[in-house]
Amino acid sequence: MRTITRASGSFAAARAQAPARTSPARTSAQSAARSGARPAPAPGWKGWLADPDHRYSAIRWALLAALVVYTLLVVRSTTARNVDFNELAAAMSAAPGVSELEAIDANGFQDRLGIAPEDCEGWLLYGSGDIMNVSELMVVKATDEDARERFESACAARVEAQLNIFRSYGVDQKDLLEDAILWQRGSYVFYGVSENADAWEELFLSRIR
Repeated sequence: MRTITRASGSFAAARAQAPARTSPARTSAQSAARSGARPAPAPGWKGWLADPDHRYSAIRWALLAALVVYTLLVVRSTTARNVDFNELAAAMSAAPGVSELEAIDANGFQDRLGIAPEDCEGWLLYGSGDIMNVSELMVVKATDEDARERFESACAARVEAQLNIFRSYGVDQKDLLEDAILWQRGSYVFYGVSENADAWEELFLSRIR
């Protein structure tokens, strides 16, 4: 059985006369709302970003940082480190699958690409002696932009000519030609046709970055 103790009349009256308690936080918020003042921001970075001026500054700096990163990536993708071509040629000769190909001399270079290996600081060309094998690897370090463009155009024409030969037969060789890698970077032109072309490209890039 619970025992309930009732308050005496004097105590109940005192409670009725006591002012009601009000939360200090609620009072300050209500006062700020009535006066039109902006409430204090929350602590930390969320509070900092709550200010419109701070948000604008953050967006501006983020866009500037993104522009700088983009510019660096573009510059890096179009420039190349100047390396000794003999060292580069030695590294490429050890690339996967290259040992199965033949080193092509200057006469063979012109026969295959229709252009003499001139106006360049160094060049290499590997190819197969089997006419049914389209695998080729070429790297040229041109002396100027005009020479670089000539070598690049010659390689593109080489791929197109080979495709015309193997388009109606030799499905495997046609697929390799369609996946040929050809690009220029800095003063270099890289051209590769092979199931190992991706590995050749990766090795080459690792040397000139």
